[in-house]
Amino acid sequence: MGMHQEQTLNLKIAVLSLADINNYGDKFFPYIFRSELKARFPNADIDLYTNTEYHCELYDTSKYSLPGLADYDAVILAGGDTIQRLDEENWNDIYDSFTLGRKPSDIIFEWLALDKPYKAYFSVGVHPQMQEHRQDILSMLTRLDYLSVRGCLSKKIIEGSLVYNYNQIRIVPDLGWLFAKYLDRMDQDIPMVGLTSGNYMVFEVFYEFDDEILRFSAKALSEFQSETNVKVMLLPIIHTKSKRALSTWNDYYPLSKIQEYAGGAFLLMPDQLSIANVGFLLKNAKFYLGSSMHGAVTCLSYGIPAGNILTWTAPKLQELHGARMRADCFINHWGKLPGLLRQLNREAEDNTNRGYGKIYADYMRHRLSQELDYLCLEIQKRRFL
Repeated sequence: MGMHQEQTLNLKIAVLSLADINNYGDKFFPYIFRSELKARFPNADIDLYTNTEYHCELYDTSKYSLPGLADYDAVILAGGDTIQRLDEENWNDIYDSFTLGRKPSDIIFEWLALDKPYKAYFSVGVHPQMQEHRQDILSMLTRLDYLSVRGCLSKKIIEGSLVYNYNQIRIVPDLGWLFAKYLDRMDQDIPMVGLTSGNYMVFEVFYEFDDEILRFSAKALSEFQSETNVKVMLLPIIHTKSKRALSTWNDYYPLSKIQEYAGGAFLLMPDQLSIANVGFLLKNAKFYLGSSMHGAVTCLSYGIPAGNILTWTAPKLQELHGARMRADCFINHWGKLPGLLRQLNREAEDNTNRGYGKIYADYMRHRLSQELDYLCLEIQKRRFL
C-alpha cells in the first residue's frame, strides 16, 4: 500500500490488547499488529496498552487509562477472543493478583465513548454471552469507525439474528494466520533432543481436570505413540497470570497429570516457554491436537494438519475449522480422541493435503494484508481530512 511518509510523521496510534493474560497467541498479537501497522505507517508513533503494565520478550506495554487515549489519532483493539463482559467468570480469575480499580473489560468497551480518535476493532472474536449485553453491542455498532470479526458466528452474535446482515461488520481471518510470517524471522534456543522435524505430534489441553478424562487421554496417546512411532510432545501454551494450579486457564497441570498417568512416556515441555520456542516446536510438528486455538492456527499457517478438542462448543473453534470446511477437526467428546489422532496423522502423510493446506494459509494471509491496507487507508483519510 502506498503511504506518503510526510503524511504520517505525526500520526499517533494506540493498540489495545489482552496480551497481559500471558497466553502464547494473545501476547503474539500486539507484536504482529504493530509490525503490520509500521509497514504501512513507517513514521507513526504506535503505543501498546494492556490492563496492566506488561513485559513480553518482544515488547513492553503501558497500563490502560481512558484519559491517556483521548489525543490519539486512532485507537484499535486487535485480535483475540476479546468481545465479552465475563469479568466475574473469566477476567477476575486471570487478574486476581492485580488491583485494577475498574472492570478488566473496560479496556474493550470504555473508550468507545471517546470523540477524537478513529476507533476500530480488528479481527476480534465475540463471546455468545454478548447476546445478553445489547447496550454494549449498540455502542459498538454506533461508535466504532471500523469493525471486523474473525468469523460468521461472531457476526451473528452481534447481529442478534440469523436473518440480519449488517454490512458494516467485516469478516477477516484470525491474526494467527500471520504467525508463520513472523515465526520464520525469530531465533529459537530450545534443544530438540532425539527429535527431528515431523517425527512428533504436539498435544495440549486446558479447561479439563476430570481425572477419568486425563487417564483416558494418557491411554489413547500411549497407544497412538506405540502404534505409529510418532513421539507425543505435551506442550504448555496457556500461560496466564493466575497462580491457582486448577485455574481453567492453566494447561501445565493437566498435561503433567497425563504424563504421570502415562508413566513418563511422553515429552513434557517446560511451562512458560518463549513465543519463538513455542512457535518453533509447533511449526516442526507432524500435526497438532489440543484445546488451544492458536496452537492449531500456528500449525495451520504452515499447512500442517491441526485439530481441537474441547468439551465447550467454543464458537472460535467452530469458526476456525468451519471456515476451512473441516468441522470434523473440532470435537467435543473425549471418546473421539483416538479417532482424531489417527485422522490427523493420515492427513500429515498426504502430500496433496499438505499442499492444499499451504494454499489456504497463503490465501488467509493475503486477506489479512488486504484488510490491513483498507483499515490503514481509512485511518489516513480521517487524519488528513
